Amino acid sequence: MPDYTTIFEVLGQYARAFTQIDNLAARNLAFSGSGETFRSLDKLREEFVDVLNDAPSERDRLDAVSILSDAARVADGWATQLQRSLDSWVRDALATELNAEGAPLSDVLRELQRAMLADSESITANAVALGSVSADGNNSGDAPCYVSKQAVDAEENLVDDERVRNQRIAIECTRDNAHHRVTVGQEEFRIRPEHGASVSTRVIPVTCGAIADARNVITDGSFDAQTGGSFDHWSAVSGSSVFSQETGTKRFGDGCLKVTGDGATAGDLQQDLAERDPVMESGRVWALGAWVYVGSYTAGDVKIDLLVDGVASALTLTVDGSTATGQWLHLGGFEYLPRGSFPNKVKARIRCSSDFDGAVYIDGVSLAPATEVPHAGVRVAIFEGASAPQALPIADRYLLDATSDEAGAFQVFARERLGIALPSSGTPTVSETLAE
Repeated sequence: MPDYTTIFEVLGQYARAFTQIDNLAARNLAFSGSGETFRSLDKLREEFVDVLNDAPSERDRLDAVSILSDAARVADGWATQLQRSLDSWVRDALATELNAEGAPLSDVLRELQRAMLADSESITANAVALGSVSADGNNSGDAPCYVSKQAVDAEENLVDDERVRNQRIAIECTRDNAHHRVTVGQEEFRIRPEHGASVSTRVIPVTCGAIADARNVITDGSFDAQTGGSFDHWSAVSGSSVFSQETGTKRFGDGCLKVTGDGATAGDLQQDLAERDPVMESGRVWALGAWVYVGSYTAGDVKIDLLVDGVASALTLTVDGSTATGQWLHLGGFEYLPRGSFPNKVKARIRCSSDFDGAVYIDGVSLAPATEVPHAGVRVAIFEGASAPQALPIADRYLLDATSDEAGAFQVFARERLGIALPSSGTPTVSETLAE
């Protein structure tokens, strides 16, 4: 077993050193102890500005503020050098302790995560949260946007991604059909966190007929193609009588799926994704979405989910008595496909309960990999709507706020300096005092 005491004693010293540099260079701090008062460089700048602003002769001495700003930049340079020292320690000493000599830095850190889970070692957790995604009132399009903080640890447990930090994240359209000739349903967006680099993503398009999409693994998610009363790309496993094509109430293409319940017949409609080319990627988070319209409802429900190796996915999109009637609504969410899920055994499924009594229309069923923003701890999916988003003259935009209580000094350090989240718990085995 690795010597976790030594590992976290060293990591704790690095954490303290980075905190000290950050306090000196970037934070507005002043506190007293042992008969002395500590002031950060930013605090000293503030105090100079407060007192050197009454007369021209005083303002001439504002060059002191510039000198302190230069000192802060020098201190930032110390942090860069300290980061190189930390990276070297990870590649050398930590790699040796974990029997990962010669491995890249990222692999050594993943090995630390795996070892900690295997040995039931943990640090103090950060409680993280995401606010609701808010669409700008001036948006031209109605593309639904979803954001998740769901992550998967080294043992494939679903956990909150503790790399989430306090910040606002903007998601803005950068290229559209009207101004850039981008295909409708393939508009480009930029995910812009306040901290770290921006990440590009594209709208997940609705597929019509036999034309496949490189990302969306669902074929004919608009239920356009039908021969002899049966859908060409969907198979009725049971209750075929409840499924039909509707060409009046639809949102995309030439038709949509109509599920008509009689209160006595259960229905099961599936699409086998085994023949997808390229093959579906396992070991990552996927986004599932669909547009639904409740024409009438008395009882029961209609559900959209995945079958993974014959087992129902944790994510289920459900239409029932709580779903608003008489309007198109989008339902969506995220599902992790385990590494051992065998992509050739994944099926998309639409079913209704035997007691379902009503009429539900379904259009634009889509399944695509979520876009990951690792340094922000989030995954994003934007689905095609009936109205296309625009980048100009005012970009379609979505905003959400991410929060973290930053309760764990080691977890904050791991996020900031290692780019990972380490296994955590409410009863950590590693003492926070090593990093404080």
